Amino acid sequence: MSTMGAVSGLLINSDYIDIISNNIANASTIGYKSSKPIFFDMFSHSFYSNTTNGYGVEILNVIQNFNNGMLVQTGRDLDLGIVKDGFFRVIDAEGNVHYTRDGQFFLDKNQNIVNTQGLYLTGKNKSYSQNNFNNGSSTEAINLKNAYILNKKPTSIITLKAILNRNTNTIKNIDSSSNDFSNSEDYATHIGIYNKDGEKDQITISFKKQNKNTWKVYVKSDHSNNHIKDINDSFDLKFNSDGELISNKSFHIQSKNLEKYENITLDFNGTIEKSDIDSSFEEYSQDGYPQGFLQTFNVSSNGEIIAKYSNQKQQTIGQILLSKFINPEKLQPESGNLWSATSESGSEIITSGDQDSEILNAKTLEASNVDLNKELINMIIAQRNYQSNAQSFKTEDKIINTLINLK
Repeated sequence: MSTMGAVSGLLINSDYIDIISNNIANASTIGYKSSKPIFFDMFSHSFYSNTTNGYGVEILNVIQNFNNGMLVQTGRDLDLGIVKDGFFRVIDAEGNVHYTRDGQFFLDKNQNIVNTQGLYLTGKNKSYSQNNFNNGSSTEAINLKNAYILNKKPTSIITLKAILNRNTNTIKNIDSSSNDFSNSEDYATHIGIYNKDGEKDQITISFKKQNKNTWKVYVKSDHSNNHIKDINDSFDLKFNSDGELISNKSFHIQSKNLEKYENITLDFNGTIEKSDIDSSFEEYSQDGYPQGFLQTFNVSSNGEIIAKYSNQKQQTIGQILLSKFINPEKLQPESGNLWSATSESGSEIITSGDQDSEILNAKTLEASNVDLNKELINMIIAQRNYQSNAQSFKTEDKIINTLINLK
């Protein structure tokens, strides 16, 4: 063995021990990815002969192991674990982009979502468009300040699904808000709607049978102005012999007080006429609500940030986007659980989870993927290699010393 081969073995195994030591040191670092060296042998060719001599060993590259670490439950709302591949995309105050698997985030005083180093998590705020998900330039720091207040919304759509008793003969005006019409031949209900001031009013919707398979629907508001109902309209519903609704299924209610009410669409999709069954309203809903204030928020598995407001409404206020790379092993590792893109890693691909896909696991963190057992075994191997190379160097040194002392 040449002296240079032994020296290279010493140096390379020293580097190998450094890499293993770094892995072991980061065994508890959130989102850390272990590394290992790729060795290659070296040979020298004599210019004066055809012999090839071994010249030692070198490290060709240090590759990163991007296998997922275990997701550990923390119970904290802004602890996020990436389920499969991808990276959180964070930016610093100068706009420099970095990537991380460390999902420990916080809200700063300006209601930005930041990591432990104060870097801003990026994605889409309330007005995001799914069509731009692959456009990296359209991402922005996620900020919840503008989502703190949910503005009031006047009712514009009422959906009502009713089952009407075909055998009904007479009509009585009975308050049926309990939805129990088993003993009644009149059908009516009160529905709360919201006006433009965010106040809750009531309208009454009642059904009156006109003739076979035809019903008249009356819609009236409880509120009146100079004895004129703000909402007062009526429509016909017609059914075929099978009880299916064959007339228009939705109607536009023109308010007589447009300063107070939106024009409302009344949707009867799903309403049927049946015999030998108690009439009832199966379900109804309306889309208005009063002003609300942000109380809490959760991150769904597809990365959407869902806010819960004081008016009991829930609304998507943002979307966390992940970045992927064709060759993530070529990302440049940096201090602070960060990586930066290189020309060899390829361009970032911005992705999001759709409604059915799972990209994040909330209230969890991804542990380091360092396998301590393997690292300790590798440490013993590297140490043995180092000792062996030191012995080789020592033997070479003795041979050279013998030659020098020949007389």
